[in-house]
Amino acid sequence: MHENPQKLSENLEDYLEAISSLSAETGNARPSDIAAAMSVKKPSVTAALNSLREKGLIEYEKYRPVSLTKDGENVANNVRRKHKLLSNFFTEVLGVNASEADLAACRMEHALEDSIMNKLVKFLKGRGVNMCSSCPNRSPDCGKTCPHAMPLSELPKGDKALVLSIDKKLGNLGMYAGMGLTIGSTVEILRVAPLGDPVVIGVHGSEISMRKSQLKNIGVKRI
Repeated sequence: MHENPQKLSENLEDYLEAISSLSAETGNARPSDIAAAMSVKKPSVTAALNSLREKGLIEYEKYRPVSLTKDGENVANNVRRKHKLLSNFFTEVLGVNASEADLAACRMEHALEDSIMNKLVKFLKGRGVNMCSSCPNRSPDCGKTCPHAMPLSELPKGDKALVLSIDKKLGNLGMYAGMGLTIGSTVEILRVAPLGDPVVIGVHGSEISMRKSQLKNIGVKRI
């Protein structure tokens, strides 16, 4: 019999978020990729995965990719939505800069009750705040259809943006996820070569050099 999936530590909720993001971006979530994305040792990942499996939140076998169960997906989506709601509130209502807002949202998302989250949604909608970045159903196709998204290749130098979608055509998605480039992360164009290629972007303190053609596979919303 599985334990109550609602009683989770902040750490285990973070693991579910990481598994969800990696699965959406690369098609699977390997323990090594999870370790890289969360900057933890592999033994810590193994212990967390075993705990989540016991709770019925993931499907996990040694040496195989990890997948979320339906309950696991629900928890991950809920936590991710809370994060984005809080981040939107801090940036678009309080005027907090994106990096500080993201850090604060990470700390508060686990304590936000669903009833308060629903009231926050109504409050933000009432102020005309765009809710796209808080959508828990966003898919890799959103960047192609969402009217608020633009290719990262079109973002001006010095501007910051929220990543809405990452197309699998980008390639090496696990490596980029390990460097912090995931859906929901904040990116900035730091430097552009004299001829326009390559472009150096900043994300979570890392600098990543990419071709402009690669940036076209990343859908963002300017913040």
